[in-house]
Amino acid sequence: MSFFGSLGKKIGGAVHSLGQKARNVVKKGVKAAVKNAGKIADVAGSVKKVADTVSKVAGVVGSGAATLAAGAAMVGLEPVAAGLAGVAAAGKGVQGLATGVSSVAGKVETGARAADTTAKTIKAGMDAKKHGESAIDSMRKGNIMDAISEGKEAVKDVKTAKGGAESLRKQIQRTK
Repeated sequence: MSFFGSLGKKIGGAVHSLGQKARNVVKKGVKAAVKNAGKIADVAGSVKKVADTVSKVAGVVGSGAATLAAGAAMVGLEPVAAGLAGVAAAGKGVQGLATGVSSVAGKVETGARAADTTAKTIKAGMDAKKHGESAIDSMRKGNIMDAISEGKEAVKDVKTAKGGAESLRKQIQRTK
């Protein structure tokens, strides 16, 4: 094997190893995000509410300062009017920033809720499969009562998964 051939194999092996490590990190990150999607959605919802409130308060402060600046200018207090105009501009800037934060938090909340619904739907589907297999095994062993109870559990899990899938479909349609 030539020098460049062995060098290429070593580089390829190192790149493959890094790719595998990156894949594992992403897998763990996605798993943690899905596992905590409900909490993420709750926090994003709280951030959205706070940002909405800040936006409203900043808008009121900006409008009030602008009105006071106009009044100060009318009576000849230009330095005061200039300061109040600065406060009004800052209030409007904060209002714009808070509105942007609220918008982003709303999108994060929507995505996290969809991820949470997806995780719950997949879990219900997996549980239905497990109960169905258990029911079949119980029937093969002749335990009819166990098979019936496992079958009922499987049906319940299928209904849960179906409800989750319908909810997810509606969330996707709302997003579109």
